[in-house]
Amino acid sequence: MQNWRVAVVMAALGLGVLAGGGALAQETKPSEAPSATAPATPIEAAAGGGAYVFAAPPAAQANRLYSVNVRTGEVNACQFERPEGSLVGVTRCFRRDASAQGGTPGRYDIMSTRYSGETGIFRVDAGTGQMSVCYVRDMPKEGGGVEPAVVCTPPSSQ
Repeated sequence: MQNWRVAVVMAALGLGVLAGGGALAQETKPSEAPSATAPATPIEAAAGGGAYVFAAPPAAQANRLYSVNVRTGEVNACQFERPEGSLVGVTRCFRRDASAQGGTPGRYDIMSTRYSGETGIFRVDAGTGQMSVCYVRDMPKEGGGVEPAVVCTPPSSQ
């Protein structure tokens, strides 16, 4: 099941794209690249230089991809949009609410459910068993109005 994650990470690294708006591309030597046939755990990804794992929510209508930093738990979300009248689309990344910021160092991963209407993901800490649900929600802005942001529920144990 995690083979697609390796493919997404390798494609992102090959394109020089890192979640969270990172401007630096990481160079990976062929001998250091994870095998496409061996699933990478968050710890293996971090040891190999890949600091993020990726997952999409199961909703067919959700045009969104989430990432989590395997060391800090910081969650990001981006989606494809094509502005009206434009021939070329854009990648729109959402700001993070404080609840989606990185926290206590751990061994984080990202999981989606099989619920077809779900547009969020689970951020899990493999070391503690704590889980948070993260999703994009319209949040109030200073001065009025709302702005979409990545938010996460407080971590809870099993």
